[in-house]
Amino acid sequence: MKDAGGENAIQPEFVAHTLDKLAAQDAMFTVDTGMCCVWGARYITGTGQRKMLGSFNHGSMANAMPMAIGAALSHPDQQVIAMCGDGGLSMLLGDMATIFQYKLPVKLIVFNNRSLGMVKLEMEVGGMPDNETDMVNPDFAMIANAMGYPGKNVHKPEEVEQAIKDCLDYKGPYLLNIFTNPNALALPPKIEFEQLLGMTKSMAQLMLGGKLQEAMDTVKSNYKHLKDLI
Repeated sequence: MKDAGGENAIQPEFVAHTLDKLAAQDAMFTVDTGMCCVWGARYITGTGQRKMLGSFNHGSMANAMPMAIGAALSHPDQQVIAMCGDGGLSMLLGDMATIFQYKLPVKLIVFNNRSLGMVKLEMEVGGMPDNETDMVNPDFAMIANAMGYPGKNVHKPEEVEQAIKDCLDYKGPYLLNIFTNPNALALPPKIEFEQLLGMTKSMAQLMLGGKLQEAMDTVKSNYKHLKDLI
């Protein structure tokens, strides 16, 4: 994974790729509905022993952490990793206390893009500029500390690998709050013309609305995927 991103804009693909490389061969992954589901499906390698749990039929939000709690209780000897979005984690912050109360060694990997990423993408593909999808988050690492276990903020790509190693090696619950690129898109294998038209409309509306930088950042963050698809 060559493109690691920048400060406070770490590429989520790079995070998932690094996590895949460092996780146990029989790890159990849970993925929040939305972008984390995509990154998990694309970058977590199946080994025949690993399992991935998600809300694949119903598409319920905030499922990764409670699923990880259940997985840790039923499989206490296996590594359990929850790939959480910041929106999903925010919805069930109280469950962080449950993890500590039952001393569950769940690893919470937060893909913190400060937005409801999949909702934002769906609006843009539909031809609308995103509206009310930005998240004003608390410091999740501080919340983990308040709950009784380690939490760490990761702002730079070069910090990611060691931070994930430290998290996975810790004998107990641990939260990594990784500041990922809010403009990274989960592009489908094949782009339909209507989707391309909708995205073009939404980017044009962003620029006309004074958000030229956001539109440019979106293009720069995803041109590598567009080259493969066009």
